[in-house]
Amino acid sequence: MWTSDNTDSADRIGIQHGYGQLYPARTMAAWVTDVPNQLTARSVPLRFRFHVAMAGVLAVGGDLTRWSDDELAEAAGFVATYKEVRHLVQHGVQHRLRGPVDDGPTVVQYTAADRGEAVVLAWQRAPHGGRPRLLVRLAGLEPGAVYRDAGTGTCHHATVLTDHGLPLELPPGDWASTAIHLVRR
Repeated sequence: MWTSDNTDSADRIGIQHGYGQLYPARTMAAWVTDVPNQLTARSVPLRFRFHVAMAGVLAVGGDLTRWSDDELAEAAGFVATYKEVRHLVQHGVQHRLRGPVDDGPTVVQYTAADRGEAVVLAWQRAPHGGRPRLLVRLAGLEPGAVYRDAGTGTCHHATVLTDHGLPLELPPGDWASTAIHLVRR
């Protein structure tokens, strides 16, 4: 389903959050489009645009003939990452860990308990000085299990992830985002 003509990834966070209250992610078209955005004139990094679009059925609607070789290579990496986690996004259980309620990060998790996997997507529009490092408590993990971050290899105990939280290692600067793929060991 096409949820809005507004494909600006900053605005899409709220649009997708609202849509996800009623419908599963597998029914939501989520496009990566060119910048500056045709409706808002906002320019957002490619990484952020991809991470936002990964929260639905990822599609690319930009003019690829105008993308640089570096952008095409970066996009190929994000498409490969999405292919690794799309079964979680499209068929897993969605957990809204932190909604778009303030200037803090928005965090959503998709879990497939039967497969022992989860993906956490987080978006932060702008950093704020003096804020403590954010820990996000995950949901739907198998109690007592150990989960490995597929990107870094770091292992986490499910109890720590659900009771204490996962530290979000967002890159510095505006438009920071991340996708963390956790696999049960």
